[in-house]
Amino acid sequence: MNNEILEKYGLTMSKLSSKFDGLITGNPIGNYIYTFKHPEDIDDFVSDINLAISGNFSQIIDPDYSGGLGWQMGNHWFAHITPTHFELWQDQFTKTIIPLEDWKQILLSWKACVE
Repeated sequence: MNNEILEKYGLTMSKLSSKFDGLITGNPIGNYIYTFKHPEDIDDFVSDINLAISGNFSQIIDPDYSGGLGWQMGNHWFAHITPTHFELWQDQFTKTIIPLEDWKQILLSWKACVE
């Protein structure tokens, strides 16, 4: 886990005893990333981040990583990869812009928790 990056964004992560489960705090990033429970999904996300970092953004099939519980629940996240950063926001939160390398380290740290 990259504790320096996690501290930078106010995140705390812990591995739990059950597979595909971990504990993360740090709002709103923590609320968003908690929805990624399978290491394979995180790997796909990291692969897209790697494409953007290496200057191959155009090879990303879909840079949109929005999702959530739907509009009625108020938990829909807007999220996407750009050539230089990752953007994350929800209606009631300010947009969070995270450099790609930082986001990659956050994802890899979370993957270590859910494996």
